[in-house]
Amino acid sequence: MTISSNSALVLHSRFKNMTRRFRFSPRRRQYCVLTSAVILLMVVLSVLGYLLSGMHYCFDVLVEWKISKICNQYYTNDITGYMCPELCAGDTISEFHCPPAPQTANYPFNPNRFLARKAQQLVVVKHAVPDASYEKLSWIDSHRQEEHFPTESEYVGIVRRYIELRYNLQLPFDKLNGLLKLKNKNNHILFRASMRNSWNLIQNNEYLLSRLYEEKEIFPQVIGTCGDLFLTELLDTVEFDERRYHFTNHIDLSKWRYHLKVAVLILDYLEDMAQNRFQMCSVLLAGFGISDSRMKYHDLRYISTEAFIDRQLSDGRWCADDADCSYHDCRSRCNTTSRTCTAGLLNNNLQIVCEKIFRGTTTEPGILVTEKSPNRLLRILDRCAQPVSRSDVDTARPWGASKTLKKQLYNELTGIYEQLASSLYS
Repeated sequence: MTISSNSALVLHSRFKNMTRRFRFSPRRRQYCVLTSAVILLMVVLSVLGYLLSGMHYCFDVLVEWKISKICNQYYTNDITGYMCPELCAGDTISEFHCPPAPQTANYPFNPNRFLARKAQQLVVVKHAVPDASYEKLSWIDSHRQEEHFPTESEYVGIVRRYIELRYNLQLPFDKLNGLLKLKNKNNHILFRASMRNSWNLIQNNEYLLSRLYEEKEIFPQVIGTCGDLFLTELLDTVEFDERRYHFTNHIDLSKWRYHLKVAVLILDYLEDMAQNRFQMCSVLLAGFGISDSRMKYHDLRYISTEAFIDRQLSDGRWCADDADCSYHDCRSRCNTTSRTCTAGLLNNNLQIVCEKIFRGTTTEPGILVTEKSPNRLLRILDRCAQPVSRSDVDTARPWGASKTLKKQLYNELTGIYEQLASSLYS
């Protein structure tokens, strides 16, 4: 009894000493409360910053997690795709990571876009995440609680009508079948997964435009798909010296020639857009890239047909001013009588590029505004960014720049470029 009582006293004493160590003094409690308050404040400020400014952050570990999730779905036959074996093997396609910080700083972050390495080439991986605008392909039988899918012929008709309504484009069935690339037709489960993945990709504007116009080489080329993921080529970014933003600083002759060359390539790209009646509604310098000496635009989220943009801007929604009827850089007018948006698109690609890329603003001049820019070129840029005279205004878009003005700008740029080239070799 004595030994047992002594042991109990020893254990009690040890437990008391341990609790005394963890007991917070008033100073420690004050420190913990202050630390918790600071952490809570940082979390609240981060959430507010995200909601108010639309800031996004990308972490490589989340990119790896997304790929792992896609591959797990592939192994369980929930998704299909020609690129899945390569994507999930980890040898030919690897090194998944976020875009470099300079790119995200100059261009709105796309949470569904990241980079990878395929063999020795960097590629872009995009995720066609279904949103509220996506339509479901299957439906649930309320009586039997079974999921029903359309037949293959019905699905082909659904896609054909969707493209016709969205892009005013009628595809022949051979091209349509090549676009869908349905597989595993003898496997009931895999074929439905293939059809579901195909439908999600079809409703993604970036994927569909790249596939529909891949022969014209005006959009990034699609390399392959796996479920809702699709891989495209990575364009060579057009980069400029930040010193161009100051007239007092000297710009090297080679860099000035590079500015002129890129501007001409952008004008050629706008000609391709005009021939296919496409409208760009968010234009930034960082969005342009070069592939095999051809200019392209890497983010197609805000590119669509002129007819689609017209419908979107003139949908009759309520407005207080013209800004309520605009969509990024695509501008329209608010009807002051009915207070509704009914005007459609009023400017065009050339006016947007001149205003945002070529001329720029006073605090941030464009790529053609340097200390080497002749006055004649600057006057053309002003007229292009804000067309007023009848010859400068597009006949179809009252706030857009005309083809005549575009020809003048093109001739001026090529003339300056050729003059510089001849002076170098004379």
